[in-house]
Amino acid sequence: MKRHILLSLFFAATLHAEELPPAQQILAFARAQLPKQAIRMNGSLKERAENGFVKKELTVEMDLNWGGSPANATYRIRDEKTDVLKILEIQWLPAGPDFQYSENNKDVADFNPNTEIAGLGVTWADLSFSFLWSREAETVKPDKKMGKDCYVIAVPRGNNRLMLWIEQETGRLFGAKEESPDGTLLKEIKVVSVKEFDKLWMVKDLDIIRPAESGKTSLRVETLEQLAP
Repeated sequence: MKRHILLSLFFAATLHAEELPPAQQILAFARAQLPKQAIRMNGSLKERAENGFVKKELTVEMDLNWGGSPANATYRIRDEKTDVLKILEIQWLPAGPDFQYSENNKDVADFNPNTEIAGLGVTWADLSFSFLWSREAETVKPDKKMGKDCYVIAVPRGNNRLMLWIEQETGRLFGAKEESPDGTLLKEIKVVSVKEFDKLWMVKDLDIIRPAESGKTSLRVETLEQLAP
């Protein structure tokens, strides 16, 4: 009898695992929810101390053409104090993403999208949501986030992994957490608010929290405009 119960539990667990949609299907659904129109978003990246004091602030301009063929984006980040301008251009090609990175109009070779931006704790992969195009992602489990049914997707990030919560019904990204191999929380990407900009619903405020450092960097979108095709 005991053996029968154990076998039943094993087959039930196996069936449940097989019912989970593959990660590539879930990520494709999430990408399909991104605006197809070419848009420009302007805002800021701010690193805050525990008391809320702004330690560093950078201006951010993002040209996003997720509906392009191929999908593409350009990110311009300027430090107004040092006048350093960083530009990242991405094309998501069938063979994988193509990155072109420069600082003050000088191309930089061997670009790594997991590099932090100006030591703010946020990477270029975080800012560009490049993890939505990962080919190595795996579906981990169903879960609840903000009261919504989500799928949890694991994306490798070096020795660590980035866990994504994607709502099952809408494909919206509800948040992400980066964990070390032993499960220690290294970083949390939290969607704080969304807003309708010119009939487009987009993330307005995003927090990147680093518990070990008591650090927090906030991305705040101020304006959004649609660009000509």
